[in-house]
Amino acid sequence: MRLPGRVTYCLLGAIVLATVLFRYPIGFDHELGSDTTFIHSLTGSLIADGRAAWILHPASYFGLYALSYPSAMPFLFGSLSLAADLPIEGALLFAGFVFAIAGVFSAFAASRSARDDDALALIVALLFTLAPFYLKDTTWVGSSRGFVTALVPAVFVLLFRHLKSGDIRYLLLTLVLVVVMSTIHRMGILAVFLLIAYAFAIPLHRITQKLRFSLYKYESPFRWISTGTALSGFFVLFYVQFLFPGIAGADIVEQYGSGLFFDGTSFPILLANMVTSLVGKVGLLLPLVVVGLARFAWTRPKEGRDKFLLVAIFVMVPLLSLRDYIAEFLIFVFVLLVPLAIFPGRHPVPKRKLATTAIVVLLLVSSVAFSWVMKDYWRTRYYTDGSTSGELYSTSVYASWETTGTITVNEGLSAGRVAAITSRPTLPIGGASIHWFGPQQLTFRFVNGTRVSVQQIPLTTISFNTDEIYVPVGVPNAKDDYETIFYHRLTDRDAQRTLDRYDTHYVVLYAEERNEFQSYVWRPSPFVVDVRTQTYKVLDMPSFSIWYVR
Repeated sequence: MRLPGRVTYCLLGAIVLATVLFRYPIGFDHELGSDTTFIHSLTGSLIADGRAAWILHPASYFGLYALSYPSAMPFLFGSLSLAADLPIEGALLFAGFVFAIAGVFSAFAASRSARDDDALALIVALLFTLAPFYLKDTTWVGSSRGFVTALVPAVFVLLFRHLKSGDIRYLLLTLVLVVVMSTIHRMGILAVFLLIAYAFAIPLHRITQKLRFSLYKYESPFRWISTGTALSGFFVLFYVQFLFPGIAGADIVEQYGSGLFFDGTSFPILLANMVTSLVGKVGLLLPLVVVGLARFAWTRPKEGRDKFLLVAIFVMVPLLSLRDYIAEFLIFVFVLLVPLAIFPGRHPVPKRKLATTAIVVLLLVSSVAFSWVMKDYWRTRYYTDGSTSGELYSTSVYASWETTGTITVNEGLSAGRVAAITSRPTLPIGGASIHWFGPQQLTFRFVNGTRVSVQQIPLTTISFNTDEIYVPVGVPNAKDDYETIFYHRLTDRDAQRTLDRYDTHYVVLYAEERNEFQSYVWRPSPFVVDVRTQTYKVLDMPSFSIWYVR
């Protein structure tokens, strides 16, 4: 369906307005998520020092070197904060709006390149920008997976343009974009699979074109055979990961054995959990993807762009066992197939066209309503996805003015938020995930970067779950040091030596867990008992307190 230019622009504007409205912070006052405060802390260090202390090697930009992290977003947030004279929290909020709006236009452009249909492109842009998990990861966060997701349609745009024009500049831009996505988050490397699909799609298109003209006398049988082959291949690839768990790098039983409604290892339960998970992340209309794929294959894709889409789906489907990463990465592909399932044919009967239009509108309204409900699901259900509380923010502001040295906290997520707000070193490092080693050891000056030794891991051990290919040698294990403090008595020699090494004078305690500390799970702590009974409390809040220990 071709729409007048002004109508298209007005509808795009409405989608952009909805994009901003859905992401406007309502019901919370500070940034969201656990990874956000970690990246916030790196950004603060970058601004304060004028350099990235964690960049020790070119691979550090990709987070593949020891004590590093993908660096694009700290640099972007820092530059935005300085150029616009914004606090880092403001830069995070603004960047989320910008990437979300860019995702609208790139999704529209990619869909328009895949199909000469303005209405389809508008629906894809709407479903893409309001996909629940994409909403979560572009709403006042520093966690960079959502920013990679926003750029996935741009990869399709560039490859479609190269396929159409043959201009090598589009291919070079695609390679640059893939590199940039890899520096935003390790998930960005999945874009390489789109390049692989593109490389296969070109010869496949030529072969199928020759077969089509050679077998024109057998048009109907060829159509049935080609469609059946495509769909059979798709479902075989889909089923293989259930038949051989771990064949795609992640064990699908581990990923989907436990779900919101079902637990088990049988194929129906794993499939139900996968579908439930994907619906919650991609949107209510996800089940229509199968119908859209079947319809797409039945229409005998004739052009190279159609073959590219089919091959991309074939290449990426076995990676569904990666769960969160691939679900986010494939949001654009999923929502592109949805309109293909609900659009009428080329010459619909007027009455049927009216009924179909009503159904399409009803489905879209239902999907938008579902996204509105789901946009706060993770924030309210999981404490690691919630926002920094006003109480913790006030505690951190006090700590930034009235304490010295490294601030030690008995809970990782709170430690990450204290580090972000105070711009001071904290223990443990890494936020809720409590890193053993990490870039904060360099930004906090726990480790001297000029003295870091590294060792390359064996190439045969590299997988989708690999975080780095160079690991540190002889660097203090920050998690073990954190546990050494809290597992011992306050006066214990090992605890005092560790407190000296990290220059710790003040401890922040999360009061809801009275005499415990968190290291993946809550554990009893003699240190916390001694702090409460033998040291001075300098700040008392309902859930947090600050103690002077030495």
